[in-house]
Amino acid sequence: MSYRQLMTELGAMCAAKRTGTMFVATTDNHSARIGLQQGDIVSLVFRTQRGREALDHIRKITAGRFSFSDAVVDKGPHADLPHTADLLTLLVGEGSPLPPPAPASPAAAAQPVDNPQLARAQAVIESELTEFVGPIAPLLCREHIARAAAAGPPWDWRELVEAVALEIGDRAKEDRFKQQALARLRDR
Repeated sequence: MSYRQLMTELGAMCAAKRTGTMFVATTDNHSARIGLQQGDIVSLVFRTQRGREALDHIRKITAGRFSFSDAVVDKGPHADLPHTADLLTLLVGEGSPLPPPAPASPAAAAQPVDNPQLARAQAVIESELTEFVGPIAPLLCREHIARAAAAGPPWDWRELVEAVALEIGDRAKEDRFKQQALARLRDR
């Protein structure tokens, strides 16, 4: 989804007074987190930058995908952040308020996996990936599983795990993830 759509979703979560963390995976394979507390933006993180420093980097996102977790709240310092309304204006880059969010496309929604073998593989891969990327793992895994489901059986688990591993972005961690995930998939 486009940056504008991501910010529209963020605006809708703020308006709904949500508490949690919006995890964004960019098309450039970077990650951002936006922490919300009862609709107020309390933290911004882009890779290793936080607060105002992260703001400029987040504004450079062209597109990505997101997930929201109300179980994870970034409690980092937020003293340098402006009020949420001002922050949304800065993030959007214009003075007008955000429009209401468009309904999510069916492709963007989480699709249940019908095949029990593929569902088991998804659970194993997501569990292992969480160790390396945190709670954004299901979001990163979703597209790969959808592609595998569309291709149909027989599934090449090694190919699937190698594709998901590229989401990590660190060669040593990718290798460790592949080793652990493939070992668990073989044990099923």
